[in-house]
This record gives sequence, C-alpha cells and structure tokens, in this order.
Amino acid sequence: MAYVTLDLMASRRRVLTGAATLSLAALVLGGGSSAAAAAAAAKSSQKSVDYQTHPKGGHGCNSCKDFIPQTNCKTVEGPIQASGWCNKYAHS
Repeated sequence: MAYVTLDLMASRRRVLTGAATLSLAALVLGGGSSAAAAAAAAKSSQKSVDYQTHPKGGHGCNSCKDFIPQTNCKTVEGPIQASGWCNKYAHS
C-alpha cells in the first residue's frame, strides 16, 4: 500500500507541475501577443502628433524617453528618425 500511495503522490505532483508550467507558458505566449497588439493599437499616427523629421528647439527623438533606437517609438507609429520631433516629446 505504501508504494501505491507514494507513486500516486509522485504522479499527482508531476501532473500538477506540468499543468502549472503549461498555464504559465500559455499566459506568457498569449499575453505577449495581445500586449504587443494593444501597444500597436495605442500608438498615435505621425500626422496626429505633428511629427517632423528635424528637431525642434534643440530637442529630437533621440533624447525622448519614448524613442527606441534605431527607428521606433513607444507612442508614435511608423519609422521614426532619431533627429525627428513630435508634440509627444518627453525629455529622458
């Protein structure tokens, strides 16, 4: 009887560990794609933020907290130039 109980407990532990691992993997994989989709949907168009390809008042995208080097931004769509500027500029 003792062997059956130990084997049953070990088997149950494996099942629960496997289920927890699968749940975590699904959350990470599923959540990552929805987070990326939500972030993309939340970005403003270049036109709506008065994006320009040259700096304004000595401020450029390369010194903004939302700039992602080389050509991306956390808040504005499309390719962004490091020397550009928009009205969402926030000094880093």
